[in-house]
Amino acid sequence: MTADKGKFELIDFRYFMHHAVDRIREDISGVSRAEFLCDNMRGRQMRDAVVLNLGTMGEIAADIRTHYPEFTADNPQFPAARISGMRNQLFHGYHSVNYEIVSTTCHSMVPELAGWLRDSIARCEGIGDRTDQSNGQV
Repeated sequence: MTADKGKFELIDFRYFMHHAVDRIREDISGVSRAEFLCDNMRGRQMRDAVVLNLGTMGEIAADIRTHYPEFTADNPQFPAARISGMRNQLFHGYHSVNYEIVSTTCHSMVPELAGWLRDSIARCEGIGDRTDQSNGQV
């Protein structure tokens, strides 16, 4: 389900996505690929948390594509279609999720996206009033 047009500004969507990216990075910090893929309670919980946040990112990417198509056109380095496509695969193809691909995505695309989002947000006005006061991060 996407957000109604006008409910959120583009900057809001970027902040929402940045927070989901941060949660993924926290979840996989210091975790080996083998630990991520391990079929034990910790591995399953970690994968579930990561998949939820990838899904959140996909919803946000779909909202950006729908409500701000000029942004995606002007920022081809923002992989909105790939992110929303992954969300669709994870949530509609739940019976066939390849967690090795999820792991690779988390260790390659997510850090790149975090940097791009941080730079994108920094270019916007009002950065000071949206900083997460609990950890000083955007």
